[in-house]
Amino acid sequence: MQNYRIFLLTFVFMNSFVYGGRHKHRRDRNGGKVEGRIVGGEQASLAAYPYVAQFFNMGGMCGGVILNSWTIMTAAHCLAHNTDKEHMRVQAGSKYLYDFESAKYKVKSFVIHEDFNKEQAFSCDLALLFLAEPLKLGTMVKKGILVNHDKWMDDQEHNFIVTGWGWTQYGGETSKHGLMKTNLRYVSNEECRRLHDNYKLTPDMFCLYGDAVRDTCKGDSGGGVLWNNMIVGLTSHGNGCANKNKPSLYTNLWILRDWIKENVNLFVMNYCRELLMSRRHSQNYVNMTDSDSGFRTDDMDCKLTDSKNASSQNNSASVENDEIGERKKCTL
Repeated sequence: MQNYRIFLLTFVFMNSFVYGGRHKHRRDRNGGKVEGRIVGGEQASLAAYPYVAQFFNMGGMCGGVILNSWTIMTAAHCLAHNTDKEHMRVQAGSKYLYDFESAKYKVKSFVIHEDFNKEQAFSCDLALLFLAEPLKLGTMVKKGILVNHDKWMDDQEHNFIVTGWGWTQYGGETSKHGLMKTNLRYVSNEECRRLHDNYKLTPDMFCLYGDAVRDTCKGDSGGGVLWNNMIVGLTSHGNGCANKNKPSLYTNLWILRDWIKENVNLFVMNYCRELLMSRRHSQNYVNMTDSDSGFRTDDMDCKLTDSKNASSQNNSASVENDEIGERKKCTL
């Protein structure tokens, strides 16, 4: 596969202008060029896609998906150029690229999939960002519903919605209209491999195509792929933007779902351990109101949102996860 792009947008603010830059992972392991990428899209209502987030990382901008009030999913390659969390910020409730009315959050910790880039360039392109304080959920900031089956992986499926603030054409400007969306169709991994000159797709990748008219583009990395009100993937990489017979590649969250659950649970346990040590409590569990933060530790909202028993509303809904389910207790 040649002329790869990644969808991380690098930029520098200077005299109120935004300049596109180049990601340091300019070439893949096979020597192909790497470029980052909504093309052929339309303006999107934030109320319709309230799970979207922006991730700013030391001059780079990516999309993200709100998993719960403490956790953002994004692409692993969005952290490839910097892993110092002091230079990371998450923005939620943002209609525009730099929305001064949106809420900004610091990153407490993060985890990059341990198999990222190992089997193939961009394999396991997934990272979780854990915030220093919980998101203020509301009409414009809601949890996405994580996919819980693989029925969407069918080349008869044509209604995959992708969103982002990135380039509206390859080599062009970022969206001046704020959040954009477009629709893509599923392409089987076998067909995608053929169209990309027998490029090896790992099981955690899948392909979507917009008939050379619609596509994600640079700056859309890490943004969610919505199907039937569930988040099934994240924008990862591809060959240019809206190129003929060149589907773009996405991170398959169904395949990586167990990894997500495991690391969210680990964050909860570590958070609770730190909290208990700092409080020096000896109870079997903590059930108290923190006067500073105003939230109950036993109601800490660090669990997945799942599609099972979900009622859809404006392309997103917030429900309890059927597998993690009950609220976490901070146990000793």
